[in-house]
Amino acid sequence: MAWLSEIISQRGIWIGLLAVFAGGLALNLTPCVYPMIPVTVAFFSQQASGARLHTVWLALLYVVGLSLSYAVLGALTASAGALFGSWLQHPAVLLAIAVGIVALALSMFGLYELRLPQVLTQRLGQVPAGAAGAFVMGTAVGFIAAPCIGPFVAGLVLLVVQRGSPWFGFVLFFTLGLGMGLPYLVLGMAAQQINRLPKAGPWLVWSKKALGIVLLGLALFFLKGLLPARAFSLGVMALLLAAGVYLGWLERTRAVSRRFTWSRRLVGVGLIVLSVAAWPRTPAAPLVAWAPYTEAAFEAAQRAQRPILIDVYADWCLPCVEMDHVTFRHPDVVLALSSVATLRLDVTDEVSEAGERLIRRHRVYGAPTILVFDRAGKERTKLRVLGFMTPAEFLEVLEQIL
Repeated sequence: MAWLSEIISQRGIWIGLLAVFAGGLALNLTPCVYPMIPVTVAFFSQQASGARLHTVWLALLYVVGLSLSYAVLGALTASAGALFGSWLQHPAVLLAIAVGIVALALSMFGLYELRLPQVLTQRLGQVPAGAAGAFVMGTAVGFIAAPCIGPFVAGLVLLVVQRGSPWFGFVLFFTLGLGMGLPYLVLGMAAQQINRLPKAGPWLVWSKKALGIVLLGLALFFLKGLLPARAFSLGVMALLLAAGVYLGWLERTRAVSRRFTWSRRLVGVGLIVLSVAAWPRTPAAPLVAWAPYTEAAFEAAQRAQRPILIDVYADWCLPCVEMDHVTFRHPDVVLALSSVATLRLDVTDEVSEAGERLIRRHRVYGAPTILVFDRAGKERTKLRVLGFMTPAEFLEVLEQIL
């Protein structure tokens, strides 16, 4: 996040906050956040029967809940020197999020209706249930998004820790949440127009169940880092195949027109075709020759005056796995790294004492983090890699040390 630190130092905090706001807005395109947009549309459509100002009020509460979920955690973790984005990539947390999304998906199939607990509603006193629901839903979206945006958040936490100011962290993360929440505010303000669309009819029931399928896919995505690659591919294929057959033929919504019947058949066929395309292929093993990180291995590479790369990796870290499957298999990257000492610190389970010293010394706040050292053994902090990087982007980093 050196670019943000440079922007703040040269152009002021307000321009830096504007850059963070734009980053939050762009994060809505990540696979953890984007599928939640139709859920939000459905939520505000149900709440839009009242006055327009009431609907806008609900949307504001939704955005405040989203922003505070990051602001409070950002301030706390900055004080503690920890990274909640990395913590939210832990297997137990990913599994809990996946279970929650499956519960929401099952409600879309009509198995039950999700409501706030009555005790909680009573304690909220004069606060309307809709307002409480909007705030809680915004907070939930913040947690659901965290595993996808962890690398971006890692850079922000690093910047906050360097400045040593929890208040700075609070404002920075609150601004990030505002950027992520802006599309939802727009959706909330437009909810009344959405609400004017016909609500009754088979198409709405069918669409709600299709949204349940999307949520099941999102839950499977969260489990990607916990499953073998082949098992994940088989899961995707099975879900697409089952969704195609169910939505196209087995779903029992009464057909009211030939157009509706042919539309659902077309969707079913398309999903079945996608399931065939998702058939797992046996990938080649990663070609980068990683050696386990030890202080002795680092010193040997330093004596040989070789550039050094230290990859802080975890099996449960989705961007780490993606780097292995995409960037570190690219022929140009493999060739470029052949003259570099490539060391990997695996933080999946326990970390060695040498690894702990490396983490403390270089202020590593989560995985993935790639430390880049020149031939003299000095870290080039501006070249540090946080999160997934494409082969082309990674090659640009390597060019500066080769």
